[in-house]
Amino acid sequence: MSLRFLIFCPLVSLAISAMGTAAEPGKSFAKKGELILSDDFSKPPVAKQTDEWKEGWQRRCSFGLWTSLGDGAVRARNVPSQGHGPVVSYQSPVKNVIVECEFRLPEADGPDRHFRIFLDFPQYRGHAIAAWANLSTVFQPAGLSLLHNPKNADKKVIKEARFGPAQVDLTPGKWHLMRLEILGEQVRVTVGDTVVKGTLPALDANKRNIALNPGKAGGELRNFRAWEALAAEN
Repeated sequence: MSLRFLIFCPLVSLAISAMGTAAEPGKSFAKKGELILSDDFSKPPVAKQTDEWKEGWQRRCSFGLWTSLGDGAVRARNVPSQGHGPVVSYQSPVKNVIVECEFRLPEADGPDRHFRIFLDFPQYRGHAIAAWANLSTVFQPAGLSLLHNPKNADKKVIKEARFGPAQVDLTPGKWHLMRLEILGEQVRVTVGDTVVKGTLPALDANKRNIALNPGKAGGELRNFRAWEALAAEN
């Protein structure tokens, strides 16, 4: 585990406090409330296209070539000329949320095999929180981790915090379920029996989207859903 502060900006309140990494998948601070979002990928995302979604949500595809597989799954491929790996985001104000998505990494050995779920602040670049399941992307540590890295308009990191990484089974060609929970200042990500969690006061605020990002190696997704997060009973 590590916690890094890169640049401190007194004009914003992005305080960071205690963190932890643990393998205790049976214990959670959050439970599922109302289902607020889902996608069966029967209509595949199209790069640079925005679709109206349910109850005020919009689905925005920023990058990639997406193909529906007809069984509730979608395959994402990188388009090198776009300059970024595949990204599809669901845009609407959201605060406390549980997000689940299954992912399958490519079997072919090579770089840039990862999957992440991230949420952004409306007033900053970078990410409020990004959950990384990383097999071979070199600019992030291998394993399961959480990264908080909001940036200013010049793309300078205001403050950075990392929880993890923790070793995790990311067998290529196998379906894995990522579950990301955000409730107030608490954040927790689970893949299989591996859990990484932490506390970030900055997270207790509205986020503007929920985004899915396979690496440039591509990959497949299915069963994307998001629920309102409620406090779990003790």
